[in-house]
Amino acid sequence: MSVRPKGNKWFADITIEGQRYRKSKDTEVEAFAWESELKRRITLGIPYEDMLEGKTIGLSLREVLDKTHTRYWTNTKNEDNVIYLSKQIETFYGSHLPINSLTTDRMDEYVLSLQNKGLANSTINSKLAILSKSLKYAHQRGYIKNMPAIERLSTVGNARMRFLTEEEEKSIIDILEHRDRWHFARFFEFSIDTGLRPSESRELHKKMLREDPDLGWIIDLRRTKTMVSRTIPLTDRAYNAFTTTSEDMFPFSRFTKQEIRKCWALIREELGENDPEFVFYMTRHTCASRLVQRNVPLQIVKEWMGHKTFDMTLRYAKLAPKNMLSAKLALEPINY
Repeated sequence: MSVRPKGNKWFADITIEGQRYRKSKDTEVEAFAWESELKRRITLGIPYEDMLEGKTIGLSLREVLDKTHTRYWTNTKNEDNVIYLSKQIETFYGSHLPINSLTTDRMDEYVLSLQNKGLANSTINSKLAILSKSLKYAHQRGYIKNMPAIERLSTVGNARMRFLTEEEEKSIIDILEHRDRWHFARFFEFSIDTGLRPSESRELHKKMLREDPDLGWIIDLRRTKTMVSRTIPLTDRAYNAFTTTSEDMFPFSRFTKQEIRKCWALIREELGENDPEFVFYMTRHTCASRLVQRNVPLQIVKEWMGHKTFDMTLRYAKLAPKNMLSAKLALEPINY
């Protein structure tokens, strides 16, 4: 930081996080006052563009994330998750980092830090998706001249494959009921027996429940992540959870991302569980794993789980080693 005379003016010149700011004033006192106010605004995250002159500077990371959020994610079902992930991005880079200083090298640093934390590639990609969208927004509007390359990580063989044993499931239910989390325990059971994503369960309306003469009680899903409708038959346990958990027409709407994190943190603490893959989404993997291990054909598993591609379902094929034995026996010569 410096204030210096130049001709009959006084210039304040500040560099913060690699970004240079300058302003000319009639007096030294005014130059120092401007310098102090600019620093205060940047520190507190207060808009400061009106204080600048001369060469246009880039917006800060926070400003671009906020503008992108307003443009694309406000009032969407992903809004809460975007806010949560955006704050994590800001924590790493600093909210006042000039957006034009986010180079490919700095992206690589961020990815490496996430990998060192043991995060799955799919989780890392979700954070990169927000950065990519925000940088594209900034590039299209001239806030940055060049769009840095963002390489998504391969998710082949990287998806979370941990699933719950029946003993682990019982322990979790016991903890929840003992800690007076009865409603979440029922939601947990429903999630295992249906394999629904939490976002899908939250949008279930009681009118979506009907009785089929062959399948019994079923739920027709119309709004799904993959935009493909599907029908899920309910086990007795899942039916009881759906009909008794709440009198609300959307029984599971209360289980927001924040509520799930809070209840799951309690479970992790009780079990002393530190595995980063020990997440609520295991309920979905558990459902798929049990279907495969109990010899349900993979095509049926794909339809049940609502997988967009067969490759997603094939991740679970290795959990059914007996199928390999059946294949071998099918190729053995027949003894007449």
